[in-house]
Amino acid sequence: MILPEEISRIQFLQNLDPSHLNRIARMARLEECLEGTVLFREGQASSDIYFILSGTVSLEVAEPDGEAIEIATVGEGDLVGWSPVLGQQTMTAAGRAITRCRLAPLDVKQVLVLCERDTRLGVAFLRQLALVLAARLDG
Repeated sequence: MILPEEISRIQFLQNLDPSHLNRIARMARLEECLEGTVLFREGQASSDIYFILSGTVSLEVAEPDGEAIEIATVGEGDLVGWSPVLGQQTMTAAGRAITRCRLAPLDVKQVLVLCERDTRLGVAFLRQLALVLAARLDG
């Protein structure tokens, strides 16, 4: 579990009710990783989404020759690994820690069950996810 105060500082979750933040905090785990750690790989299945509590993560896609191209850099307060929330079986990019990171991973199945049981939370969560996607397409 992550402290609700720490969860409340995550930009993605800013518009959620305190009761929703508490539920998400109870679901979250704390994970620390070193620079260079691969959080998830393009084309592979992942069962988690990640809120970045501190540090920086590179999102990368592979060129046909296998070279990794950075498509975005994200940091504190951001969400990464959202593909399984949308029902995609595999990740559309790889996520790699550029710096030492503190992460709050959440099991996607638990997140989806919570969103289905509490439709107000589900709408708010998916609205925020849409905003993240739109910003990444712009950036």
